[in-house]
Amino acid sequence: MDHTPEDLEHISQAQADETDTPHYTPRPRSHIILAWILVAVVLFAFLGTCYWLAFYRP
Repeated sequence: MDHTPEDLEHISQAQADETDTPHYTPRPRSHIILAWILVAVVLFAFLGTCYWLAFYRP
């Protein structure tokens, strides 16, 4: 079966319409807040370790 480029474009567009992707659902505010708290904890631990290694004298 021979398809013209216009036919193929129409078929492709029809298939794209059928497989509509789900819409973006934003994260809950609690997830965002928890993520920032965890980033702060990791940063504090890293900087605290650097400080301890630089200035701790037994």
